[in-house]
Amino acid sequence: MSRVDDLRKLDQALSRINRISTGRVSSRNRSERSGVLLSRPAISILGALHASGPVRLSSLARLTGLEAPLISREIKDLGDGGYVFRSSDPTDGRAGIVELSPKGIDAWNRYRHAADDINGETFSEWSSDDLRTLRVLLERVARDVSKGSSTLRRQSQAS
Repeated sequence: MSRVDDLRKLDQALSRINRISTGRVSSRNRSERSGVLLSRPAISILGALHASGPVRLSSLARLTGLEAPLISREIKDLGDGGYVFRSSDPTDGRAGIVELSPKGIDAWNRYRHAADDINGETFSEWSSDDLRTLRVLLERVARDVSKGSSTLRRQSQAS
């Protein structure tokens, strides 16, 4: 098989993994197993807040890849549901700060635990060495794809 063929097969495999892992069936499975019945964007926001701690609303777009209007709606719903706290930024009263509430932390932990269980089941037949190799290679793929995307973005902005 040629390098071009390998790259095409790789692209197809990555696309398939992305479709499956971010699709509705996978999302519903994680939600049902965790008991956390929130939208996919809301889950993404909980994960970003769990990783970052309190942040400005404007930073959530960068952290999640979601658009600002969607973030605003989701934060309102998450706040109404008791999953996040909103406050004014002490350095700039016009800006809002958002952080996880205890309920939001619990929801994220349950969702993450369900996802971990699903991954454990998916890769139960894999050896520890094979899993470690896959992890290292996928981290490298993510880093290189991200680097390539940044280069394309800079080239696009320059033209």
